[in-house]
Amino acid sequence: MPERRRSALGITAVAFAAAMWGLAANASRYLFDNGTDPLELAEARIFVTALGLLLLIPRTGPRSPTPPGRRKVFWLGVVIALVIATYHLAVLNLPVAVAIVVIYANPALVVLWSAVSSRRLPRPEVVGALVVAMIGVALVSGLASGEFEGLRWIGLALALATAILFASFTLLAEGAAISYGPLRAIALGFVVASILCLLYQAPLGWPDTLFRQSSLPLTTFVAVFGGLLPFPLYGWGVHVVRAERAAIAATLQPPVAAFVAWIGLSQTLTATQIIGAVLVVLSVASLQIGNPRQKRARDDPPAL
Repeated sequence: MPERRRSALGITAVAFAAAMWGLAANASRYLFDNGTDPLELAEARIFVTALGLLLLIPRTGPRSPTPPGRRKVFWLGVVIALVIATYHLAVLNLPVAVAIVVIYANPALVVLWSAVSSRRLPRPEVVGALVVAMIGVALVSGLASGEFEGLRWIGLALALATAILFASFTLLAEGAAISYGPLRAIALGFVVASILCLLYQAPLGWPDTLFRQSSLPLTTFVAVFGGLLPFPLYGWGVHVVRAERAAIAATLQPPVAAFVAWIGLSQTLTATQIIGAVLVVLSVASLQIGNPRQKRARDDPPAL
């Protein structure tokens, strides 16, 4: 497959993942407001994703994965469990605008880490897209005109932890895919995350708020569109276009969440937010400008 077309498919996969995360974010907020425990909802996302991916996981894979590959999958699972949990808790403990801006600073962390680990400056188009995306996210969130009465240090700490964890997830997914393939790596990571969730939930008993008849359809929606579908798409996109570009493309989630809230929840969408959304879209589109060729860990085309 031509490199430009493969890169476009990778960015598109990440964009669809971000869009689904945006849909799930609005549904999650509704569930939180109606009494659903945020950690139990995080567990639902993890369990449904793990079960679904186990049914789809490739039957073939490396017969003897290296110890570093196994360690990356283990830590990928730890990070998956933590990033979903801290994301839910951060949104509950911060004004949404502040939470979004802090959490979606994670592409800067990915670009910084990639530059340090490779000892090479990031490509100019990546830096430009990163700056434009960060400005766009800040405008979409409404931070400039937002209210800060609900600002809490615990919320800031959780949002910063989420940003670091999501950046770690992106980098670990990229590394684990070399040993296992992108879909298999994400699936095994969710299996590890599921085991950790079971260990956490076992002493607490049955997760009652998840199985209320009134909220079960929406919980299922969040689990599917917030976990089962977007995470493997994102993992594959990271494998194709590499961590920096995938992390920047994932900043499409805040504009999608704002647009859905405007359409479905009758929330206002200001001119500033519209400008921010346009900036994010332009930053993602700019990743396809110029030479899209990426140095890959192997020469064969990526496969699910």
